[in-house]
Amino acid sequence: MDPTADLPKLTEGQLAKFQDEWNAHPGMRHMGVRLDFSTPGVVRALVDPVRGFHRGGMGTDAVNGAVIAGVFDLVIGFSGYVHTGGGRVGVAQLSMQYIRPVVGDRFQVEGRVVRSGKTMIFATAQLEDERGSVCARCDGIVSARGGEMPAPPAF
Repeated sequence: MDPTADLPKLTEGQLAKFQDEWNAHPGMRHMGVRLDFSTPGVVRALVDPVRGFHRGGMGTDAVNGAVIAGVFDLVIGFSGYVHTGGGRVGVAQLSMQYIRPVVGDRFQVEGRVVRSGKTMIFATAQLEDERGSVCARCDGIVSARGGEMPAPPAF
């Protein structure tokens, strides 16, 4: 039995709108991350170009591990969001393996859900450098509460 059979699905139009909204977000633009939801079941984040503030891993020109962790958090979380059809989700756990330094001027992270239950979604992601070499992997757990995301609080 497929645990995703009863989940609502986002349409291509909804995914495209969500992608455009997030890609226009000032924080995403500042960080140089672009999201791509065009492949069903896959969340892709692209950093192109890698900028100076992305670099500094182990005192080199490699991408800093904190940047990599942030992109993994983004991709794992959005994998859960897309999987639930836009439900309220939050990243509960990440486990990362840094395999080799990320060098070059661009990289991408692809993530997907591997299994899910009623309130927990298990996702995986991997980072490839501009040559297509896998440089890091991540497994994550996303907590799903159901329902739509609430409006942000007014301050």
